This record gives sequence, structure tokens and C-alpha cells, in this order.
Amino acid sequence: MNAFKFSAVALALAASFSASAMTSIADADLSQVSGQEGVSIVADLNINIGAFTYTDDGASVSFNNIGIKGMMIATIDVLTAAAFVPAVNASVMAAGGYDAARAAAVVTAAGVATGWTGQDVVQFAFPVVGSGAVTADARLATPTITVASITTGHNGASFGGIVIKNLDLQGTKVWMYGHK
Repeated sequence: MNAFKFSAVALALAASFSASAMTSIADADLSQVSGQEGVSIVADLNINIGAFTYTDDGASVSFNNIGIKGMMIATIDVLTAAAFVPAVNASVMAAGGYDAARAAAVVTAAGVATGWTGQDVVQFAFPVVGSGAVTADARLATPTITVASITTGHNGASFGGIVIKNLDLQGTKVWMYGHK
């Protein structure tokens, strides 16, 4: 009997905690909510695209049975301008060998050219798997892309296929923002 009473009390407490977790938040108060830094995605890809065909003036080339298979790990974060600018500066400095002043000039010019005016930015990042004492085979987090056949015209004859193994995106960052 005591176990039954204890279970009933536990159930009542759990229900009340669940209800409080589902409390609605006014839009004005939502900006004050914090605690989640971003979203992480781990995917085991098994994608098949029947065909990708390019046609121009009646002639065509088709890439048939495109497969994307393997693991992919990514994070998605929303960055403010204060976080975005240093991240892009660091990438420009690393890629171009520029000092901070030159990198800042490149980033400013790129921002003007693409319509960035200081708005928040969505960052898609593909982290490096394994670091320090933890090591991992990078191929465990890289997909393979295959194209079973490539055909031209409408005769269906194939002149081969393509395989791209270990498409390593680790360390890659993609930034996306809206503009007018």
C-alpha cells in the first residue's frame, strides 16, 4: 500500500513539474531566455537522388543514381554581430595569412558586398572529430558521394561514374544571413 501511495505522490509531482515546464512565455519575455547555446546534428546519411540532369538547347547531361552515404556531424548556432565579426576575421586570417587589420578590411568589404548590416547570423559548423587525448579516424565523420553513371543526350549510354570518398568538411563553417 505504501508503494502505491508513494507512486501516486511521485506521479502528482512529476505532472506538476511537467506542467510548469510547459508554461507559455510572452514574446517580449522570450529574448531573456538563455541556456541553450545551439543545436548539434549527427546524421547517418543514406541519400539517393535518382538523377540530376542539366539541359541546354536540347542537349543534356545526366548524373544518375547519386548516393550520399556516411556520417555527418554539424552544429548550428545563431551569432550576434559581436561574435560573428571575430569568427570571420579569424577565418580570413587563417586562410589568407593576413594580419588583423587586413582581415578586418576584407571582412568589411565582403559584408558590404553581400548586404550584411550587423544582423544576427546563423552559423553551420562541421567540428573536428577528436582532439587532444581523444583521437578519431576522420573518415568516420565524412560522407562518400557516388554517381553510378553519367549519360549525355537521350541514348542512355554511360561514360562512367564518379566516387568522392571521405568528403571531409571538418573545420568548415558556413554563415547565413538575410538581407534586402
